Amino acid sequence: MSWDASFEGESWNYTHNTNRMIAAAFASMTGLDTPPVDHPLLGPIIGPSWWERLHGMTGAQGAEYLGLIIAGLEADPARFRAMNPANGWGDYDGLLLVLREMYEHSRAACCDVRRWNASG
Repeated sequence: MSWDASFEGESWNYTHNTNRMIAAAFASMTGLDTPPVDHPLLGPIIGPSWWERLHGMTGAQGAEYLGLIIAGLEADPARFRAMNPANGWGDYDGLLLVLREMYEHSRAACCDVRRWNASG
């Protein structure tokens, strides 16, 4: 299972196995928690629904949000690498590559008319 995000004709996805890592990085930068997925069976498995904040954001808003997550991840690589999933599906380094690409695309958006579409 994975989350999906798209912006200006580009799309990305990555495994839900790293959702807790993303939420922890965001919390380390902002002090804000990320609510879990609202589903009685899948919620505990999927974890925090960080993409719900991204959904509907403009390019500038998305760049700010993704930038906070990236900064949090980069501030403590050892902590987040220790959160790599035991099953080998997804990891800190792969996630960071995807998020950086999303950030750059969002930052380079020409205007704030277009919006992020994200789902889990």
